[in-house]
Amino acid sequence: MSLKIGKHFEVYRFTETVDASERIPIILGVGRAFGSGDHETTSSCLEELENIPLIRGAKVLDVGCGTGILSIAAAKMGARQVIALDPDHKAIKVTMASIRLNRLENKIIPRKGELKGVEDSDFDVIMSNLYGHLLLELVRDLSIRLRAGGYLLLSGILYEYAYDLKRALSQTGFDLLKARYLEEYTTLLFKKK
Repeated sequence: MSLKIGKHFEVYRFTETVDASERIPIILGVGRAFGSGDHETTSSCLEELENIPLIRGAKVLDVGCGTGILSIAAAKMGARQVIALDPDHKAIKVTMASIRLNRLENKIIPRKGELKGVEDSDFDVIMSNLYGHLLLELVRDLSIRLRAGGYLLLSGILYEYAYDLKRALSQTGFDLLKARYLEEYTTLLFKKK
């Protein structure tokens, strides 16, 4: 059964038939990786992604891409290029299957590796649905890869890490645009000064 998320998205498993509707379909490939759309952190990221004004034509980095669900959503919202990054080869395999199912091979580049291996420093949007303690360790690396005026969308943050992450990013030159407190986790949207 498909899952409707936000105003625009509808998530399907690879075994489901995609309905002709006004919603943007996201088809997920077979395999085990995080990001099916039914977890509160993934669905809140998709909902916030809908509201980022410069997504059309943007260069996007998805850190810890899992199934590739956020990368696919960004590409289908009009991003010109998305790098889907994950250190887990199984996640990259699922992401590659999802990219093919959505016919986005020309927009999404799956890459196995860590953030420190990404040399680009001109991303318009960076999104990451990782645990808060991991995001705290990546503050500097995220900051240097995002251009001024770019958006940083983070989720997977347990409440106890939200304050420290907001403070660390504020001290690194980010304005907090939105904080969504979910059942267990927090989703944060920042803009780099």
